Formats: sequence, C-alpha cells, structure tokens
Amino acid sequence: MSDLALSAHVLVRLERLERDNRRYKLAAAAAGLALFAWSACSLAPQAKNPLTSDRFVLVDAAGNEKAALELDAKGNPMLTLRNGPSTAVLTANGPSLLLRGPDGKTNAFLGIDSKNTSRLELASKRLLDGVRLTVHEDGSAGAYVLDLDGRPRGALEFLSSGGSALSLRDGQGHVRTQLGLDAHNQPNLVLLDEGGMRRMGMMVQQDGNPLLEVADDHGRPRAQLSTLFDGSPRLEMKREDGGSAFQAP
Repeated sequence: MSDLALSAHVLVRLERLERDNRRYKLAAAAAGLALFAWSACSLAPQAKNPLTSDRFVLVDAAGNEKAALELDAKGNPMLTLRNGPSTAVLTANGPSLLLRGPDGKTNAFLGIDSKNTSRLELASKRLLDGVRLTVHEDGSAGAYVLDLDGRPRGALEFLSSGGSALSLRDGQGHVRTQLGLDAHNQPNLVLLDEGGMRRMGMMVQQDGNPLLEVADDHGRPRAQLSTLFDGSPRLEMKREDGGSAFQAP
C-alpha cells in the first residue's frame, strides 16, 4: 500500500473514532441526566396518603378481637390489648395505663389524674387492697398499704412543708401510731387512742434534751419525764388545768 493510500485509511479511522466518541459522550450525558432526575424524585416529599378511621381492630385467625385502637367517649385515643381475660389499656385520658391479670381482676395502674398527681397502684383480685404510691403537684409524696376494704393501714409520707412520718392506722382509718420528723427535723413518736387523742409521746427537743409525755383521755399532758441542761432527770406531774402538781427534783 502506498503512503498516500495509507494516510487516507488512517484519516477514515480517526473520523470514525471521533464519531463514536461523540455518541458515547451523548449517551453518558443522557444517563447522568436520567440518574439525577431519579434521585431528585426519590428525595422529594412523597404525597401523603394517610389511612384514617375512628377505630382499628386486630383479630386472630378465628376472628377474635385481640387489639383495638379507638377514641373513647370523650375523644381521647385509647389502645386496648386482649389475651383472654388479660388486658392492657393505654389511654391519653389522664394519661394512664391499666393492666389486668389472667383472672381479669388482679391489676396494676399507673397514671396521672386531673389534679396532676402521679399514682401507681397494685391490687389483688379483691381490687381494693394493695399498695399505692403517689406524688402530688406540690412535691409531697407517700407510699400507702391498703387493707381489704381499701383503707390505708400504713403510710410513709413526705410533706412539702417539711418533715416526714411513718403512720399506722386501725381498721377505722384512725392514726394510732406515728413516728416521724417534724418541719424542724426533730424526731418524735406519738401513740393515740381510738378517738384520735394523743396519749403518749416521745421526742428530742430543739435543745437536744429528750422528753417523754403521758396524756389523759382529753389529750392533756399529765406527766413529763425529761432531762435538764446538765443531763440530770426531771419528773413533773400536772393537774387538769396544766398547773404543776409535783416536780422532782
């Protein structure tokens, strides 16, 4: 092949390669544009298509209702889960959570009432007895043990004004024994009769000296045993009007 023919052949090959290169560039650009458009569409906010209803129900294979999400009579959302007699109810009315055991009665309750008091209650199948924990809006709190009639029989309480107390109550709900700290952190023990009158009390006074006091059926102090500043004992008997009847020393 002559040099002229060889040169012509090379030029034809170069032109063909240039045309192919332009087509590849156009194809790559089109592919890049399509990829950009697809990415933009996937990142764009999707059209909302909510599923709405006033009640949603979950059933098992036999068609039995196992769970329900609905609004109660006051318009509060409520979720109920069922497994035979066992149930769990979560509601925004409060809000609160109620659990019932396999007997359908034994329950546990956790919620916040209309007074902004948070409360935890544990009860047996009798529903009334159990344990109650409460925290009030003012910061006071208490733990209560309830009898079979739902009355508090024992309580450990903290008051927002200061002080704390352990109280024991009789079957009528009257405090009979109280052990605590007052607002000034002075320890005391008080025994009361059925009418609520203080009959005996012990405390450590602000000066650090102990005091034992015995009262009559009207709550009037009748005998006091204490110590003086030097630690020596002091006994005083009192009349009904509060005057001293006897002192030693």
